[in-house]
Amino acid sequence: MRRKRLKWTLKFEPYQASCAFLCLLSWACGSLVGAQEQGFALRGTLVTPDDVVEQGTVLIEGATIRDAGREVPVPPGTRVIETGGFIYPGLIDLHNHVTWNVFPRWTAKRLFSNRYEWQQLPEYKMALDVPHQRLVAEGLGCAMERYAELKAVAGGATSQAGLSASDTKPGTGTCLGGGERELGVASRLYPGGSAEKLGYEVFPLTMDETYSAKLQDALKKHEMTALLVHLGEGKPQDASAMEEYWILKGRGLLLPGVSLIHGSALQATEFQEMARIGVGLVWSPRSNFELYGGTTDVATAKRAGVRMALAPDWSPTGSDGMLEELKYAAAWNATQTPAVFGDAELVRMATEDAAALAGVGDLVGTVKKGQRADLLVVRSSDKNPYDALPHASPADVELVVIDGRPVYGDGRILEQTAAARQTERVQVCGVEKTVAFGGRWNETIEDLQVALRQWGESLAPLAACQ
Repeated sequence: MRRKRLKWTLKFEPYQASCAFLCLLSWACGSLVGAQEQGFALRGTLVTPDDVVEQGTVLIEGATIRDAGREVPVPPGTRVIETGGFIYPGLIDLHNHVTWNVFPRWTAKRLFSNRYEWQQLPEYKMALDVPHQRLVAEGLGCAMERYAELKAVAGGATSQAGLSASDTKPGTGTCLGGGERELGVASRLYPGGSAEKLGYEVFPLTMDETYSAKLQDALKKHEMTALLVHLGEGKPQDASAMEEYWILKGRGLLLPGVSLIHGSALQATEFQEMARIGVGLVWSPRSNFELYGGTTDVATAKRAGVRMALAPDWSPTGSDGMLEELKYAAAWNATQTPAVFGDAELVRMATEDAAALAGVGDLVGTVKKGQRADLLVVRSSDKNPYDALPHASPADVELVVIDGRPVYGDGRILEQTAAARQTERVQVCGVEKTVAFGGRWNETIEDLQVALRQWGESLAPLAACQ
């Protein structure tokens, strides 16, 4: 949704980051590895889109799920944490604009036909575009990214896409908090610090022919496994937004591995073609309704067989995090006759399907042996666990584990882990939560509050709590 084109700052051949950024990435990885001591186990109700295992166990060794199921042998001396909750895969956010999430909600008080209309408004520039540019120029990009990391984790996400490395200016200091996976920039999913394999383009039609050809070649050779492009954003069937689809196709970028973000103007013909080719769709309903009064025809996309993920877009017009967007999607789904999605499908769109569209389904997205230990534990309720997640509050998040490291949650759980040695406290929806990555949260929050005050703005909350 952002105004300025989000460019890759990783060199294309072969997508290597600058030396400064690799040094930063090495620090982040090192901080995680250092925190991984002896393995531990989580007990609770294991939830995947295909199965529910009551009184199950997830055995974690290093950054990996060593085993998961009902009858899991736990080695002597292993710390066993009784969560009493629902244990899900960590949520995966494929559509965000990370450093913009420090800004509070922005309401234009009118609807638009497509994204180019609201991006030209003086009030948008005054409230969001110019302040964002200035904060980054003043060296606050690192603080903005760190705060957004915490927001994402508080909303149940373990991975997100949409960070521009140029916004954080990594050569000026330590930007990454060492928690959230920043897909396409610092995912920590590829061995030996090798190149990222996910691309993220906000304005794909502004790419020159040389760059576009390189993307095509990389996708065809599987050097790049996923390309997320913002396309067709506007009112359903808006002609200008629809035209973008055909332009992208004409440039040869309608390829397997590509996923379209928004696609709210597309119709049955486009969805059928996408399904046939293997092009995915990332759905962000709340922002669509906020700006255009309608959203993507996901019912038609589903009938066509398009694989879909769910993501929040950004805080100003979308949701503060994945849990909030899941709740919005579930509420919309309940108004449809018949409902478009089942509860398990919504959970899958935030986990397994999102991982597949990101090209990392063999590494994250499910609770099973051999996957990275990216987990979300939510307080159990009397609901079916598939129904419980789309209706959960950030206050219900008991634990978030990334790469086998507990990074956030209730103090009573984190105190049982090695991560509890370096923690800070934050308030989320009136509940005290413990953060076990990055540090200096009070200072980060104060710096951002002071900077935003100069623009007549307040710092966005970590989560929506209604």
